[in-house]
Amino acid sequence: MPVQLTTALRVVGTSLFALAVLGGILAAYVTGYQFIHTEKHYLSFGLYGAILGLHLLIQSLFAFLEHRRMRRAGQALKLPSRRRGSVALCIAAYQEDPDYLRKCLRSAQRISFPDLKVVMVVDGNRQEDAYMLDIFHEVLGGTEQAGFFVWRSNFHEAGEGETEASLREGMDRVRDVVRTSTFSCIMQKWGGKREVMYTAFKALGDSVDYIQVCDSDTVLDPACTIEMLRVLEEDPQVGGVGGDVQPPAKGMAVEDDQVQAAQFRATEAWSVHQRHVSREQ
Repeated sequence: MPVQLTTALRVVGTSLFALAVLGGILAAYVTGYQFIHTEKHYLSFGLYGAILGLHLLIQSLFAFLEHRRMRRAGQALKLPSRRRGSVALCIAAYQEDPDYLRKCLRSAQRISFPDLKVVMVVDGNRQEDAYMLDIFHEVLGGTEQAGFFVWRSNFHEAGEGETEASLREGMDRVRDVVRTSTFSCIMQKWGGKREVMYTAFKALGDSVDYIQVCDSDTVLDPACTIEMLRVLEEDPQVGGVGGDVQPPAKGMAVEDDQVQAAQFRATEAWSVHQRHVSREQ
């Protein structure tokens, strides 16, 4: 069936369904028919409530079916055969809740993108930060594809006892671990989130075409990388793509500052190196 005809039928069907529901609600409201009620109508259940409940149930069913269809379609998506850019996912971690960090790394492991490189940089190399490296080993370690390095310094500040030679050696070691490992974890001297992201970007250099970033409490959809990369590669005028960032627990109350933080993270959810675009132009 042609796509245009299918779309038209869906629009017509949705409109008729909406009109039917609206008509039923109006009729139920006017008649006020009650199925059951207490003596003084403290509690009652009538036709109006039944139609609203049925409407909510049908909406939830169709939403579930559509969401499942989209997820299956996303997992089955293949990038255009003309080119597939390489991607590195950079995770910024700082004193993260262990459960959140495990969920984040497991979701990164499930991303349906071939040869995805995952780089987690921990903002802190103290003993109390070591649990994050342990969780990295638990979820992503245990194979030859995983590498890690505990660095006394960062790219802008030398750690205690570092010499010029050891600092240079540490920088080279960070680059080597990040570039040669599919999954890598770098623990470094505290310097803030920008320093963490700088380390990942600096170590990767031009070894990948695109860089995707997220915080260590983010649960990623398996199709997120393919979907965002598809937008970038279909339109050379697009220089960056942000994901749909939602609160961690649907149905829970969220403070204004949490919403603002989520909105801010959405703007940094996808950072991109497009050196190949400038070369083509």
